[in-house]
Amino acid sequence: MNYELRIKDMKSSAGFTLVEMLIYLAIIGTISAGFIRYSVSITDSQGKTYVAQEVQANVRTAFNVMSAHIKAANGINTGASTFGSDPGVLSLSMDDSSKSPTIINLTADDGVLQVKEGSSTAVPITSDEVQITNLVFTNLSQSGERAHVRIQMTIAINNDGVESRIYTYSKTLQTSVSTRE
Repeated sequence: MNYELRIKDMKSSAGFTLVEMLIYLAIIGTISAGFIRYSVSITDSQGKTYVAQEVQANVRTAFNVMSAHIKAANGINTGASTFGSDPGVLSLSMDDSSKSPTIINLTADDGVLQVKEGSSTAVPITSDEVQITNLVFTNLSQSGERAHVRIQMTIAINNDGVESRIYTYSKTLQTSVSTRE
């Protein structure tokens, strides 16, 4: 009898059964799959957020820089500007002769926005991470009043040559700005 009690004690503390092991593995597998799915979702959201932030930051910078140059100008060189079509070119006359003319244009169609002051080299306003897919200037000036320009711009994330970027994002905005005189 003493021998039978020892066998029963050994059987009850011998470990897990096969069914218990399969249940534990199923639970751990389900938790692991959920964690992996959550991690992928977070990474996916970070990629989308980066793309949107990059475009929006470049839009803000572009409009702020263009507005500052237009407000500082004393007039628009209408003959040297391209109005109503893409890619537009805006030529501004400035009081400072070293900055006149100030030209706002693209490096190429669907390119980077740039500003060229006088004879200096052109300075990019937007980064290489984005491209301006539509830039249209409209002259809203009326005779006898100060010059007034509407700017329409579509800016998109630049996916050219970036195989790892799988998201697209673009933003179309417009604003109007007047010269100081």
